[in-house]
Amino acid sequence: MAPSRDVSPLHPDGNPVDTSMLESVEVEVKKRQGPFLHIACAVDGSLMSDKSMGSALSYFNSRRGDKFTVIHISDSSKSYLSKHLQPAHLKNYYVDMAHGARVKAEWLCREKEEGRSTCESLTRLADKAGTDLLVLGSWGRKGEKLDMLGTVSDFSLRQAHCSICIVRSAGAGSGLSGVAGGGGPSAAALASRPARFMFATDGSHAAHLAFCTLVNYLMRPIDSVAVIMVTTADGTEETKMVAQYAEFMKKRKIACPVHVKVVDRTSGSVPEGICSAVAEHGCDTLVMGISGYGRKKLGSVSEDISTRASCTTIIIKDSREVMSDRYTTAGIGTLAREVETAPIMQEREARQSSFRRATEQ
Repeated sequence: MAPSRDVSPLHPDGNPVDTSMLESVEVEVKKRQGPFLHIACAVDGSLMSDKSMGSALSYFNSRRGDKFTVIHISDSSKSYLSKHLQPAHLKNYYVDMAHGARVKAEWLCREKEEGRSTCESLTRLADKAGTDLLVLGSWGRKGEKLDMLGTVSDFSLRQAHCSICIVRSAGAGSGLSGVAGGGGPSAAALASRPARFMFATDGSHAAHLAFCTLVNYLMRPIDSVAVIMVTTADGTEETKMVAQYAEFMKKRKIACPVHVKVVDRTSGSVPEGICSAVAEHGCDTLVMGISGYGRKKLGSVSEDISTRASCTTIIIKDSREVMSDRYTTAGIGTLAREVETAPIMQEREARQSSFRRATEQ
């Protein structure tokens, strides 16, 4: 890991921090999303599916009218599967699990489409169902693989139009096997457990959108959040940038520690800095926006972290942007590049603005 240092964000020059950008994005998010969230959890009968249900149920809010769906893709060609892995048993198991957390769950099961993989069938079904957040384990019945995602979770992360929550064996969501006869905590116990979110930002519109989604739709009063911005620059501009998050939350009377982490680009990277910050600050769920999204490509930082992070990771997507020409035809911009070139672009825009004013005079 590269040498690094934390920079304590302060109000720059003692001036009030402008939060108008975040506030305008918050209005945009609420207008697009509406009053409730449709949460879907993909299950296959594995232990990770139990853990995924635990995380998914913790995001559910009945007071605002959220919808909860359990999704399963069956495959009749796998006749060797035991009875407890058949759709009928899985339906009873997971619907009862949700009921234990006082959540009414809808069961949505479809046979794997001919000529399509389980991955494709799952993402297509989630999109057709109008899912806002798809929760699934980092691995399924085939077991855990070190430093990589299972095939289904990796494909869903890249292809699904909705936001994705990848639940890990470590971190938030320790499983609900106790609801259906196992030895884990009950759904109600897990739902009452506070979550410790770490939000990683690059100061972009996509990051603002993700943060407002987190604060308004995923966080509960018992949860906490900290903001981290990792850079290979000196941290001066980044310190000013993250201060708006603290001020934004202060207006809502919610404590939100913000941190700027400077890494040495010769021996470290932005993803490494973010992952180490999660451990340093004792967070169990990492949340990010998405940048440079293409049909089969995530922004480099989003991709690296989502496939290698040891904690539960939420990648919040803007479905309108995912389906727009900007992302389906390009997909070449990366979060890391945006962070590194932001000061250069700001300086260029300042010079252009000065030139325009001079010519007008």
